[in-house]
Amino acid sequence: MKAKWSVNPNIQELDKFVALTDRYGAAFEYIEFTLPSLYQNPETFRKYVETYKALDRDKSRDTLHGVFYDVAFLSMDDVIRERSRALARMSLDTARELGCKGVVFHTGILGGLNLPIYLDGWVSGMCKYMPELLESYPDLEIYLENTVETAPKEICEVAKEMRGFKNFGLCLDYAHAVIARTPAKVWADAMAPYVRHMHVNDNDLKDDLHLAAGDGKIDFKKFKKQVEAYGFDTQILLEVSGYEKAERSLRFMSEL
Repeated sequence: MKAKWSVNPNIQELDKFVALTDRYGAAFEYIEFTLPSLYQNPETFRKYVETYKALDRDKSRDTLHGVFYDVAFLSMDDVIRERSRALARMSLDTARELGCKGVVFHTGILGGLNLPIYLDGWVSGMCKYMPELLESYPDLEIYLENTVETAPKEICEVAKEMRGFKNFGLCLDYAHAVIARTPAKVWADAMAPYVRHMHVNDNDLKDDLHLAAGDGKIDFKKFKKQVEAYGFDTQILLEVSGYEKAERSLRFMSEL
């Protein structure tokens, strides 16, 4: 399968990851900066930033995964909401310093809470919040990723409202779509007009296991056909942890 691949680097195996991306023409999506244990330690945080900045490699296709642990951009609690939004800006500032093209954020929707009043409130809240980020960071693309939602309706409603922003798009996480209540094809059909980035890994069709591609039950031949049918021309992150799983995933997907 020919695609624009990305992998999650690990600073502890950095030389191996750089060689891997050189071999496959892949980009980085930085995931480590989501960790509270890192961003709450300023000295170590700066060490990570400077280490990645110093690498002699093309960073123009790199992306960064925005914070998601315990964040709630639309929290009714003023303290939680403002802290969450400050962390979002931290992610965007870090991406800008690293020379990334964009940042991926989770929706923040609480899984299983399907009350219309809650979901309608989320759509309304995000339609007010996202322009603030998009206007403040016009040099960065911002992607909203499907995570634990049961259907694509709400995320697509936000995407429709953001059509006027050239730096907004959706991140279709195919592995999340596969385990959702709604079939993966329905997710892809609905999100397709707005997709600017993609994530994929393998699982057992039940839980979000982040297995190496080929180690689970996802039908990747079907995935390949859907990517080609929709004409997706985006970075596709093989979202797995560690060099060994990243290397096996790249090899498996490239040989499809």
